[in-house]
Amino acid sequence: MKLGGFGLIEHYEAINAAGYDYAELDMPEIEALSNEDFAQFKDKTVSVGLPILTGARILPIVTPTFFIDGFKPAVLAPYLRRSCKRAAELGIKKVILGNGKARYLPTPDSIKNESAFIKLLCIMSKIAGDNGQEMILEPLGPKYSNYINTIEEAVNIIDKTNMSNLFVMADLRHMIWSKESLEDLSTYAKYIHHIHVDYPLSFPERGYPCSADGYDYGKFVNELIKSGYNDTLTIEADFPKDWKTAHNGATEVLKELFKKQ
Repeated sequence: MKLGGFGLIEHYEAINAAGYDYAELDMPEIEALSNEDFAQFKDKTVSVGLPILTGARILPIVTPTFFIDGFKPAVLAPYLRRSCKRAAELGIKKVILGNGKARYLPTPDSIKNESAFIKLLCIMSKIAGDNGQEMILEPLGPKYSNYINTIEEAVNIIDKTNMSNLFVMADLRHMIWSKESLEDLSTYAKYIHHIHVDYPLSFPERGYPCSADGYDYGKFVNELIKSGYNDTLTIEADFPKDWKTAHNGATEVLKELFKKQ
């Protein structure tokens, strides 16, 4: 199991110093860098040595878009090519589509445009694949989006694309808020290629797991172990003031996970 820290470019060195195995960074921020700034950051990743294995929030879109009448998925292809190419240069192997607002259904009738979203997923997956990457679809709880709230719903969409590099991720927070059974971690194990964890009961705050929060992470840990998952797991939480302390607290809470794998 690889434990990752989520942050922005400015947090990269702190994530490394805290003791994480890899970083998960925001893709729109990377895409927006000038060529000079990108080259400098790329050089920094070489000198620091901490791999960046996962890229979050593939698109910078924060308004309902995918299910709006007339949406043309192909218009996003140039952006996606630039973003995935840069991500690949940094060593990012997994590209995550969360973007809950972009995929929000403005009305129940908006589901009629689902074919456009499926086409978008195919375009994303093809571009990611061309760059040696997996495309990861993230289920989001009902406070974050009203479309694809559970792993099962994500799997149903993935099966409609026939894309061999399109997978799903599991996020403890979203499973809890969607009232999803933790047994889905095993049921859909072959589809799950990434994990997010934080303290799941607060909103909108996202705290780091720690013994003081009183939450029993054991059920999630046990189901994850039972599923056979042994890949990337990112602590996706609000940026801490002390990255080392936050890392150590999360590791202590999840030590059963690391002890058994």
